[in-house]
Amino acid sequence: MTRHFGEILQGLMENRHLTPKSVSRASGRAESTIRQLLSGRVLPSVEIVQDISHVLEVSAADLRVIAGLPDEPPRDHPAPYGAASEIGQLVAVASRLTSEELADLVEVARGYRSEGTG
Repeated sequence: MTRHFGEILQGLMENRHLTPKSVSRASGRAESTIRQLLSGRVLPSVEIVQDISHVLEVSAADLRVIAGLPDEPPRDHPAPYGAASEIGQLVAVASRLTSEELADLVEVARGYRSEGTG
């Protein structure tokens, strides 16, 4: 099952133009964990699946089924950081933008940041 999950994870990432590094950053999981999932060296846990699902734009419930895990979300599992879901969504959307659109998005984000710290 582990290798099967790694193959599906690889396909989902390729389809969304995501790298292990981008999934890692957006999910709060170590890049080495993402790479080990891809290779089948690490079993997917409910918590890991929960953390990476939003980046992959797949429901956590569907990803748990794919991973052969119980169809219950983890209890009392905090997100790696407050806006994990939104950051994952942003990474997923940004991965499909052209270079010019991505540069525009970065400028908009910097504008928000400077407004918030000013």
